[in-house]
Amino acid sequence: MGPENPSSVREALQPSALRAALIPRRPVFRNPWDSEGDMFACYAAVSVIDPVLLWCGGELMSSIFGFGSRWPLGVFLAAALVGAAGFVTIAGRERTSLSVDVLAIAAWLVLGLVVAPVLGLALPSGAAIASYGVVLLLILVYVLRFGRWETAFLRSVSWPVTWSLLALFFALCAHQLMFYP
Repeated sequence: MGPENPSSVREALQPSALRAALIPRRPVFRNPWDSEGDMFACYAAVSVIDPVLLWCGGELMSSIFGFGSRWPLGVFLAAALVGAAGFVTIAGRERTSLSVDVLAIAAWLVLGLVVAPVLGLALPSGAAIASYGVVLLLILVYVLRFGRWETAFLRSVSWPVTWSLLALFFALCAHQLMFYP
């Protein structure tokens, strides 16, 4: 990170740094299997944070808008898959600025707490799953159309596939064993 990119959290949270982070740049996606920190972050996100975020968002949005807070299994799995895809996209992107990371993770948290529960709990199950499918497609188009790759895309495919399968497994376990036994 150069002098124009903040290196501390305090500098990254300054309004000028956050404004600069809002200017979109073409992301470079690297091979995230090379980073133990990224693997740990993705493991924590798909195993604990994403399912708990969806459950908390469901409870919060149902108390605000008055719809049921119990997620149907298929809708919960689809929402967890979208959350995992979003986080894997954040983790797989080459780090350019701490401010960009702060904004990306904040947007991921807002989407998990507000948008995903409203789509999943307010819409009928089929419409909610279709909506999540569109969001997954948009993430894929973003990665393929706007991103560049350090390694060949087909070599990097194992990363999102593995984490998507793990996200589905952990979301299934959380739904059936913790939140709605």
